[in-house]
Amino acid sequence: MKINTSLCAGAALGVIALAIAGGAQAQDTTTAWKGAPQFQNDTLTFKVRGRVYEDFVHQEVDRQTGADFDANVTRLRTARLGVEGTWNANWAYKAEFTVAGGSANWEDLILEYKPTDSVSIMAGNFKTVSFENISSSRYTTFMERGPFNDVLDIGRVMNVQVKANGENWTAAVAVSGDSLNNADPTATATGGSEALGVNGRVTWVPINGDATKLHVGAWARYRDRQDQANFNYQARNNTNYGARYISTGAVGVADTMVGLEGVFIQGPFAVQAEWAKADVDRLANVSSDFTTYYVAGSWFVTGEMKNLDVKKGEWGRTKILNPVTSGGLGALELAVRYDNTDLTNFNIPATAGEYSAWTLGANWYVHPYVRFMANYTKSENDNKAVGADVDVETLQFRAQFDF
Repeated sequence: MKINTSLCAGAALGVIALAIAGGAQAQDTTTAWKGAPQFQNDTLTFKVRGRVYEDFVHQEVDRQTGADFDANVTRLRTARLGVEGTWNANWAYKAEFTVAGGSANWEDLILEYKPTDSVSIMAGNFKTVSFENISSSRYTTFMERGPFNDVLDIGRVMNVQVKANGENWTAAVAVSGDSLNNADPTATATGGSEALGVNGRVTWVPINGDATKLHVGAWARYRDRQDQANFNYQARNNTNYGARYISTGAVGVADTMVGLEGVFIQGPFAVQAEWAKADVDRLANVSSDFTTYYVAGSWFVTGEMKNLDVKKGEWGRTKILNPVTSGGLGALELAVRYDNTDLTNFNIPATAGEYSAWTLGANWYVHPYVRFMANYTKSENDNKAVGADVDVETLQFRAQFDF
């Protein structure tokens, strides 16, 4: 059933908190600071977590045919609240919900069992593939993950995943369903099954020095819509605001995707790139395919080094050398990114075109838990129909903190 009110989500988190607090009363509780207070009672831990992103967006839309327009919007990109903790060395949990746009949706909702230090079995609503996709937005370089994640539709869904890791590698496989936030399928005469898929990801860090790191990875996913609506492949303009001008419409019955990822870090410099191809099965035995990729580079002017979490295969929190809270100037990061998504192999509709964009970014980290961000994106949506092209310029700013 779809969870769409903050009341329901808040009540669920309250139940978890009360249950944990009640179980901890028999013994002394200690408190540690990990961005927020973390309470521990023997092997049981409990921590409140959250984040707030407040954005300003200026966007100018230039249509080849039709009226041009611009927009100026202040918006709450996300306000997320959750809890996480452990029951002992083998069991852990996480539950988060987001309030935005007048409603609340579940984010990560995970129960994890670790039979050993290097093996994990997870069940719940979470992400499974793509380096930037599974990396927390608290640590990604740009304000939005870009059309790569948008067109592949690789967000949070219900999964059962088995994952293993070593000192410099990870391997995971999962069976997936639909998002926890989508309504339950309605049973009909032809069936009522939700989308079903399988996916896997492997990563390896062959170079893992103090100042130099190289991460490579690959992933694959297959999914079938079952009795649900067809899949739609579309790309937004490197922002969470505004319309999408590149879209295939709802055409996918099933799809198979493969992706490659790479990250290279040399001191304050980092290069990150991903590429993916999707083969899409459509009705009437028609098939189409598309590719999408991005390349990004960043430089910490103040000398910091991006934090690659080798055992998870994702970005971690950057250590700030001279935070403002300690009398320093904080950290300054400059970045550039190129995105491309090509949907032109779809014969219809006219909006199944090609998207490309350049983005410039600047981030000021006051300390590890607070940063201010600025992104400028110039994007081109080249569609098939004559006169259907759309150019978009987007300037956006963000104030971000988490705990």
